[in-house]
Amino acid sequence: MFESITIPRQINQENLKKVFPFSFSGLDVKDIKKARERISLFELYQIECFKKGFSVREIIRNSSDIIDELMTIIWNSLIGKDSPHLALIAVGGYGRREQFLRSDIDLLILCNEDQIDSESKEKIESFVSFLWDLRLDIGSSVRTIKETILASVHDITIRSNLLETHFITGSTEVYEDLKKSIDTNGFWDNEKFFLAKYDEQNERYHSFRDTIFSLEPDIKNNPGGLRDLQVMQWLSLKILNAKENDTLFSVGLLSQSEYEEYLACQSFLFDVRYAVHCNSSSNILRLDFQKTVSSMLGYGEEGNAPVEAMMRDLYRTFHRVKELNHIVLQLIQLQTHGYVGRDYAEPVFINRDFVQRGHYIDVLDQELFKSNPAKIMELFITIATRPNIEKIHVHCLRALREGRRELKEPLITIPECRNLFRTILSMTEVAPKILNLMHETRVLSSYMPQWARIEGLAQFDRFHLFSVDEHSIRVIKNVQELAHSKLPEYQLFRSVYKRINDHELLITASLLHDIAKGRGGNHAAKGAKEAEQFCRLHDFSEYQTQMVSWLVESHLQLNTTATRRDITDIEVIKNFCYFVKDEEHLNQLYCLTIADISATNENVWNSWKDNIFRQLYQSVRFALSQETADIAASIKTKALDKQKTVMSLLSTECNKADLLRYIRQLPIEYFMHYQPEDISWHLKNILRYDSADKPLLLFSQTPNIGTELFIYSQNNSPMLFGNIAKTMAAKELNVVSAQVFLTNKLHVLCTIMFQNKKGLPIDTERLNGLRKTILGKIEDTSTSFVLPKERNERKIFDVPTRIVYLDSETDKQTKLEISTLDRHGLLARIGLTFAKLGYQISAARITTTGERADDYFAITDINGLPLSLLQKNELSLELKAALDQI
Repeated sequence: MFESITIPRQINQENLKKVFPFSFSGLDVKDIKKARERISLFELYQIECFKKGFSVREIIRNSSDIIDELMTIIWNSLIGKDSPHLALIAVGGYGRREQFLRSDIDLLILCNEDQIDSESKEKIESFVSFLWDLRLDIGSSVRTIKETILASVHDITIRSNLLETHFITGSTEVYEDLKKSIDTNGFWDNEKFFLAKYDEQNERYHSFRDTIFSLEPDIKNNPGGLRDLQVMQWLSLKILNAKENDTLFSVGLLSQSEYEEYLACQSFLFDVRYAVHCNSSSNILRLDFQKTVSSMLGYGEEGNAPVEAMMRDLYRTFHRVKELNHIVLQLIQLQTHGYVGRDYAEPVFINRDFVQRGHYIDVLDQELFKSNPAKIMELFITIATRPNIEKIHVHCLRALREGRRELKEPLITIPECRNLFRTILSMTEVAPKILNLMHETRVLSSYMPQWARIEGLAQFDRFHLFSVDEHSIRVIKNVQELAHSKLPEYQLFRSVYKRINDHELLITASLLHDIAKGRGGNHAAKGAKEAEQFCRLHDFSEYQTQMVSWLVESHLQLNTTATRRDITDIEVIKNFCYFVKDEEHLNQLYCLTIADISATNENVWNSWKDNIFRQLYQSVRFALSQETADIAASIKTKALDKQKTVMSLLSTECNKADLLRYIRQLPIEYFMHYQPEDISWHLKNILRYDSADKPLLLFSQTPNIGTELFIYSQNNSPMLFGNIAKTMAAKELNVVSAQVFLTNKLHVLCTIMFQNKKGLPIDTERLNGLRKTILGKIEDTSTSFVLPKERNERKIFDVPTRIVYLDSETDKQTKLEISTLDRHGLLARIGLTFAKLGYQISAARITTTGERADDYFAITDINGLPLSLLQKNELSLELKAALDQI
């Protein structure tokens, strides 16, 4: 028996129509203003019905009846009661009498004659125009019966809509003629209809990244959403000829228990969708009103706990609907074809427990998993050893659901299961596929309680697109997919992956890296302890155990160092070498980090990010490979090698003496950051530039990433960086990253990567205008800044400003990290605050992660000295005051 998932909202058991009625009776269609007011009152009425606790089933049925009344009044007024050849019919959700708040009102105006006469056309146009004048969201089509049948032959959406209709007004004979035509016409034969719906569903799943675990799910269209329930109903109506009062149980597609589960899931999704519609006209449960929705549904109001509880229930409901949908689709295939899948294949008996049917695995004994829970793990081992098995047969799926629900203890407590799970982890080529299948069937949660704790755990940020468990599975998938990726930004990943000695440890660390999320505190440190216990329980060696534990504890460190520290700083490289100790640890951590980042969303990893991480990885690997203990000397050697390459590249374009003289002015960190080709481009233009009073500005485009601005200025004014950032903010450009270096003559070398509001490079035509604007504002001495107003800004996160000083007593500059909520104009505020106090920026690294900005700066006072304690305190106060204004 399934465990019931119910909305905590208290249901009002009174009869809605009796105790809280609404009517459009007496509506004057000649008074548009008053009619619109009644429509607005109806919307408020529907919201009030929900707030009063009436069941959503009753509300949407009641709303459908009220709209029937409205349509009838308008129809009779504008078309007339005597229209023997016309009928007004509800289709879509309205046709099912499931009229949700703010959902389209789908109408079919039908004629039973060969064509609609001109007088009727005029009346119909007047009717439809009036509905639009009322500002109703309608979807309307006007057709003859013949046209309707022909249109449905070519469009499965129309065919599906015609399966669920109801008569509103006009001629009942016309409506009956349509139903007879649908029943007697042989279009959309059953097999064609099934395959079209099956393919349509797969395409919909793909559009939602084939996961139920999106952090902003679409309640209607998400895998496991209401559309999955509707597909089941449509197939039973079309293929099994189910009648209006038939159920999926009565037609033999679901058992009594499964049908009760179906209804419970439907009720849950009805409630969530209605609460969403009280806040939005779309079906998407957006982050910015999830707290409001969870409160409306009775989950509570304090903190994130109510949202977490609601999202867990929602994901479990999605999962159940998806499973029920797969059961129904397979059973329909069995009833109509006698087999599951597109082509018949002779069954292959694998052993006395399992049989292969085409691409599906099935059980021979429906009670197998109940009588012997270890067979659950054997099922997945069997799939792992037979690559052409892709799915679980309906009989096996039902047996697995029942066996999983009757478990008395987690599978991890059974030694045989632990041995089998360890075997899966060791099969690194197929482990991603098997672990994903175990995740989709909720067997991972049945195996280890730690996974059950993160299952469906929402992540409240703009960085992650998925829940914690789904993200972890995607990290595991990435380990294999990126190792074989042909994309240039994963070239280093492929190379590093090949150097790893034990890939099982990488798979295991990927599985466990976020296992302690949601418990408060440092999830990486807590996860390391969990990982250690897990490895000991599964008989990993001591070295393997310590490696996995270290990877889990350290899985954020490479990202933090690469994006929030000055990786051209020799001290940073040296400290990271001490941290990783050897190349195997570095290689494992690099692959885990890239797989982790790439699993957050599709757009976060790109060639720019690849360059940053490549730079850090190669610097650390180079330093680790040196026999000398002097890492600084090793780094300097690498910088000298780059200098020689640059000299060679520019040997025919620049005077050697001038080039050498300028190269000697550049800091080692500059050579560590840029590739020889970039340095050559910079130096060639600098040596040709003869305007000392104005900075040199160069632009380069990186497709799909952004536009890079290179600035060379002999005037190291504290206002320089702030004025450039201010100009970009005024132009509504988004700064992605920035680096600043000073020559030994205190000339400024700065690169800024930026994008337009759509996250793309700037049009080349706009760059000349941007150059002129920057040059015109470069001498500005004002530290005030009026921020352009952003449209449709959603400030839903609370990220308090945090300023941390990272410098030590031996540093010649002050290093600080500013973490705060990312907002438009943020960098300009920071730069102008430095300028206001007369502080020079000697290095910078700008990073945005979701809604949070983590910006690193190295600064000095006007005399080139690090800040005193008093100056630091003053700077902290000024920064917080400036950033709190945004």
